[in-house]
Amino acid sequence: MAKNLQGLRFWLAEALEFTLGSPTLHRQMPPPIGPQPYKDKPKRSH
Repeated sequence: MAKNLQGLRFWLAEALEFTLGSPTLHRQMPPPIGPQPYKDKPKRSH
């Protein structure tokens, strides 16, 4: 029974991390807004 509860606890923690995002991974920074610099070099099509 204790093993099943540990598995459920791990599953719930994983589900919450997937839903809310990992705070340590993204540092809760908002996405960049506005025009972004163009990084790719243009290539000739012919």
